[in-house]
Amino acid sequence: RVHKTRYYYPLEGRTAEVDMFLDELKGLVLVDVEFPENEEHLKKQFQLPEFCLIDITQEEFIAGGMLCGKKYADIEKELKKRGYQKI
Repeated sequence: RVHKTRYYYPLEGRTAEVDMFLDELKGLVLVDVEFPENEEHLKKQFQLPEFCLIDITQEEFIAGGMLCGKKYADIEKELKKRGYQKI
């Protein structure tokens, strides 16, 4: 199981989902902005918001269910390589 608190934040006419992880993954915060298939061109033009530290869009180690059963320490090295600092 993964425990997190989700917040919704208005961002450029969309809603960003801000997930603040709890328990073993405390310190990890992910922001997700969805783009429908018919707006793929807008996804390519999207600029990373100033409050985001890194773009992990294509990173498998943190996608979908990959975080289940992990601790922050399990992913910390990969995050640090990309410039993420524990919050």
